[in-house]
Amino acid sequence: MTPTEEEHQLIMAAKAEPARFAPLYERYFGDIYRFLLRRAQDPDLTADLTQQSFLKAMLGLARYEPRGLPFRAWLYRIALNEVRMHWRKKKEVLIDLSYREVQGLSEEMGLEMDEHEMQRLAAAMSRLDVEKARLIELRYMDGLSFAELGQVLGIGEEAAKMRTHRVLGRLREQLVPRR
Repeated sequence: MTPTEEEHQLIMAAKAEPARFAPLYERYFGDIYRFLLRRAQDPDLTADLTQQSFLKAMLGLARYEPRGLPFRAWLYRIALNEVRMHWRKKKEVLIDLSYREVQGLSEEMGLEMDEHEMQRLAAAMSRLDVEKARLIELRYMDGLSFAELGQVLGIGEEAAKMRTHRVLGRLREQLVPRR
């Protein structure tokens, strides 16, 4: 049985009997918790947001349609909406990048960077609007595929690729010296 077939069986079982949602919860808890922790920066708040996300997923499972995309992407979209609602109520936005993540992003962009240049990349990231920064976070820090990214953001896979490449281009322009 392939992972996709196994996941489909778990989803169908949980749709038929909500008490059977536990295997899906256990499979994806770590991913969703880490995704939310990056945005909340508080373990207690993260636990609450994770719980709320899985509760909404379980309650909305009857309406879930795979459409050829992974269940995980659907969970990420729910979690992203939860954290957005939280920060909207607080009127705050938090974007936190570790040195390792900035280094990985610079490598993806094809830029060789010393510590000073990585600080410039982090500064350029902080100047992005929230939606563009979320796009980069989801793709490069959370490791979502373009298909998953599109589902989370409510756009097509090609649109996700195009938007990502535009943001990377904008970052490159800010970092490459003009001649």
